[in-house]
Amino acid sequence: MHPKLLFGSMVPPDPARTGFDEAISKYRAGPGTMMIHLALDDLPKWTASDVLRQFAYVHIAPNMAMMNRADSEAMDGLLPAVPVIIVGQPTAIDPDRAPNGKHVLWVQVRVLPAEILGDAKGEITSTDWDEMKYAYADRALEIIEDYAPGFKTKVRSHHILSPLDLERGNPNLIGGDNLSGSHHLDQNSMLRPVAGYSRYKTPVQGLYICGAATWPGAGTGAGSGFMLAKMLAG
Repeated sequence: MHPKLLFGSMVPPDPARTGFDEAISKYRAGPGTMMIHLALDDLPKWTASDVLRQFAYVHIAPNMAMMNRADSEAMDGLLPAVPVIIVGQPTAIDPDRAPNGKHVLWVQVRVLPAEILGDAKGEITSTDWDEMKYAYADRALEIIEDYAPGFKTKVRSHHILSPLDLERGNPNLIGGDNLSGSHHLDQNSMLRPVAGYSRYKTPVQGLYICGAATWPGAGTGAGSGFMLAKMLAG
């Protein structure tokens, strides 16, 4: 549960915890994400190495400068000219997830603005996710095509979820942020989600919170839940 939803709509306000409620209200979402789900005739043939066809994840982010530029553009409300691409190849390690000889792929396009102010590349004019998500998905797929020529000819079907779609499907993903809050230093480590409440407790007696909005943050699977369970079990 996202802390802003828990204490913004589910748990009634309480003057006794004014400081906590105010801090939670200032908790910032991170940039958004687009998800693209694909059905394929074959996995991408990566020019870097055929070995990559055996991996569950392939990250397309050539260098830190490119990643920093994409993040800066997204934080400025712009569609990144070259977004960071994470390609998931589940059938590379579990062929049973698709019919014999076929494959599925998921693509995470990061990072993106929740509200679009423009396009850093100057190609997409719409600022409405519902109108232009397919155009931006094409940009992401073209990047994969650059690293795996012939990839697009293998696509049989696709399903695209913009940051707005992700939030519609799960209100915890505010603005399409799949990390449950920005990981800037003032919202990280012992300050996540807010100072004094990094060990899963809340001001409400017997109410604890875990997940990506708590230590150790996103990308850690069930880490916070495991540590909370250990703590409660003594």
